Amino acid sequence: MQRICVFLASREPDNTACREAVVSVGQWIGQTKRTLVYGGARKGWMELLASTVKESGGRVLGVVPQILVERRLVSDTLDVCFHSADLSDRKAIMARESDIFVALPGGIGTLDEIFTILGEVCIGISKKHLVLYNADDCWTTLVKALSELQERGLIAQETLDHLHVVENIEGLEKLCQTLK
Repeated sequence: MQRICVFLASREPDNTACREAVVSVGQWIGQTKRTLVYGGARKGWMELLASTVKESGGRVLGVVPQILVERRLVSDTLDVCFHSADLSDRKAIMARESDIFVALPGGIGTLDEIFTILGEVCIGISKKHLVLYNADDCWTTLVKALSELQERGLIAQETLDHLHVVENIEGLEKLCQTLK
């Protein structure tokens, strides 16, 4: 589990617990000499994460859609930059380049990425694991909804076997060691 794809907000809302989770994940990736794979944006928590990984000794791989290039929002922290045509292409490259996925708090884009990965697991395109980092209970409602859908027979347990929830870095590291 060396290439960690992180999905998260490109905004930076005023939430101390979530901000601390972003910094903790960035430090963990960097200090363990792993590589961050992310969307390559120079804004909000995305930039905070990439900067923290870099400052902590890790590598940063960004997957940058053309619209970020046009808006001059490509992060300066990138060691490797993959250019993508659009968001769909970006997700496909991030999936290809990653060993595991971690979703920190985020909005519509993060939800889209979460469901894309789960959809690929559901139909057998991917067997990779997705971790919801539940900072400030951000993902509690989503986990409950997915569980209820599984109980109704609408989501296979085999799909949810690839979905994990952690509350802290220790839980994330332990999970990565277990999934090797």
